[in-house]
Amino acid sequence: MGPLRLKNGNTTIDPRLDRVPEFDKRSKEYPIRMLVTERAPLRSAGWACPGWLDQGREGACVGFAWSHELIATPVQVPGVNDSFARGVYQEAQRLDEWPGENYSGTSVLAGAKAVVARGYMEEYRWAFGVDDVLRTLGYFGPVVIGVKWYESMFDPAPNGLLEVSPGGFGGHAILVRGVSLKARLDGQRGTMPVVRLRNSWGRDWGVDGDCYLRIEDLEKLLKDKGEACVPVTRKSGPLSAPEADSDLLRETGEIV
Repeated sequence: MGPLRLKNGNTTIDPRLDRVPEFDKRSKEYPIRMLVTERAPLRSAGWACPGWLDQGREGACVGFAWSHELIATPVQVPGVNDSFARGVYQEAQRLDEWPGENYSGTSVLAGAKAVVARGYMEEYRWAFGVDDVLRTLGYFGPVVIGVKWYESMFDPAPNGLLEVSPGGFGGHAILVRGVSLKARLDGQRGTMPVVRLRNSWGRDWGVDGDCYLRIEDLEKLLKDKGEACVPVTRKSGPLSAPEADSDLLRETGEIV
């Protein structure tokens, strides 16, 4: 089977990968850097996400990535499940720039608008570059990213590490929920800086539904038409100070 067509001339090699890039010039006016300054040193931190969503073989990755963010600390929304995530996706399709809903895919931006429309968020901002993402993870909260997802990334190594090798791709939205500056993954010599992601392909995928990505690979993906969105103000309560995710630190061997 050949590539599947999405909106705006985009294609995907897998129906689960239906994130469509949509960049609004006005987003440049709302950088997360204004709230997480460059003076803040990089540090390891993780954000708990005690829920595992599974989009199955269908699309809707944007709705599932944003729903995982709602499940995660620092502000957790109860009752989020697969049906809820599909509803966010459908709402995003109604709000995106492409007319109608009889198509596959939508954008991370539309997903943010859907979360706002449903009353779970009042403001969101954008991380422009990997340093913005890392400081956000260290001090502020999780990040929803939209990036190219290559064939090499479908099956992580046994330790959860993704290999990013160009060759066949689609667009994927996924939650980044932690950063470890000195990760020691199983079977890996020495340490390396990685981010931890919660995928929406079920708890049996990767390491308990998660995977790890080298920071240098994250930087490459973001530079190649990637995007990173950060919730700022939630109606369900004020953001609290980050707490280290003990699971992240234990599994990676991180020493802080």
